[in-house]
Amino acid sequence: MGKFYLTTPIYYASGKPHIGHSFTAVFTDVVARRQKSKGKDVFFSAGLDEHGSKIEEKAKKENKDPQKFTDEIAQSYLSAWKSLGIEYSDFIRTTSEKHKNGVLKFVKKLWDAGDIYEGEYEGLYCVGCENFVLERNLVDGLCPDHLVAPQKIKEKNYFFNLKKYLPEIKKKIEKGELKIIPDSRKNETLAMMESGVSDFSVTREGLKWGIPFPCGNSPAGEQTIYVWADALINYATILGYPDGENFKKYWPPDLHIIGAEINKFHSIYWPAMLMSAGLPLPKEIFIHGLLTVNGQKMSKTIGNIIDPIELAEKFGADAVRYLLLSQFPASEHGDVKAEEFARKYNSDLANGIGNLLERSFTMMIDYRGGILDAKNGLDEKIKSSAEKTEKSYENNFENYKLYEALADVFAFIKKLDVYINREQPWALNKNKDEKLDVVLNTLLFGIEKIIVWLEPFMPSKIGEVKNHILKLQSGKLKKGEKLGLFPRI
Repeated sequence: MGKFYLTTPIYYASGKPHIGHSFTAVFTDVVARRQKSKGKDVFFSAGLDEHGSKIEEKAKKENKDPQKFTDEIAQSYLSAWKSLGIEYSDFIRTTSEKHKNGVLKFVKKLWDAGDIYEGEYEGLYCVGCENFVLERNLVDGLCPDHLVAPQKIKEKNYFFNLKKYLPEIKKKIEKGELKIIPDSRKNETLAMMESGVSDFSVTREGLKWGIPFPCGNSPAGEQTIYVWADALINYATILGYPDGENFKKYWPPDLHIIGAEINKFHSIYWPAMLMSAGLPLPKEIFIHGLLTVNGQKMSKTIGNIIDPIELAEKFGADAVRYLLLSQFPASEHGDVKAEEFARKYNSDLANGIGNLLERSFTMMIDYRGGILDAKNGLDEKIKSSAEKTEKSYENNFENYKLYEALADVFAFIKKLDVYINREQPWALNKNKDEKLDVVLNTLLFGIEKIIVWLEPFMPSKIGEVKNHILKLQSGKLKKGEKLGLFPRI
């Protein structure tokens, strides 16, 4: 059967989830469901990154203990993922004892390998990014993402010897042993390495909200494991690193799915840390583009945050899953236009797949009582078109081109609509033409293909369609009984 371990990033617990987080979670869930349908033993990890100075500051502003603050944020993510039908295997929180214990053991491995050394850092630090920034990347002295001036800091840190591993990582990326998809992100990663990547901090000085650094000569509690080093290790701790049964069973990751803004951390830092710890590297990293809303980065200040729970309440979980993944190719940066959701819902779902199924099932029950005989054969052109669609769909899925895979399916749906209008089954029925049986068989054949293709995207709605077909074929479907899959909005 084979295993398949795939991950979402763990999102930073500084606020409630928005559609950027939802896009990645839905994308990963669709891939996980597809792998399950192929018989794979799938482990799908999700979670929250709950440490760092930004969390500490946010909690303080709201007069809350950091743990209480992150507990509330965690609940908002769990609710959002439930509303979107995200079926993760486990949800890790970096404040959990399971994670903390694994991180301490992992960091000790890096220390014992001689890859952590004491040093001093002086420079600019953006609390919003939880990362050091270069002056040349600022805009009018401000972080371009958070529009705040970074802090000038000078502190004693412990650093990871990244340079030691860069040549080997570069070689593995170039050979495809560490496969980065799409090629544009692979080239971006290699370009970063060519331009020079520095050793990075694995600790911060004087930060209380985090995991204390277990090594070195600093007084107890003075050094805290840097939030990025802490967070990356979640992919191992969620499996029970180092001795858990799931870790033994599922490591290494078959696929990390991340956004472009965290490429460096996953494609360069993380493989180096794994090499130091003596662990096999992830097999593939898929890096999707970044989302904006109406041309602007999502921001509470601007007021363009779109709540996934509100979307699910309006359109339904499966419709939102479709709307998120069908707006643009995941490999590219994309702009979400919220006002387009209703139009696209009506055109693609209500008038598209919903209407095709409704009219097809109605004709099957009205003209043949739901009982179709496979011996009557199929339309060869539709059969050939289905084979071509399946081939393209499979190829797109293999390369995580979910937008393109959906486009394949909906192009085939349009072909069936054209087929109905051309063959006019209502006229065939009126004239008692035997060709009607071929047409109805062909429609059922096409629909059965469509439900297999769409099931990872719309698991709940496709379940309804399957039940409707069972009722149809067992003679339990009454005339006039509607499926009502996607009512018009």
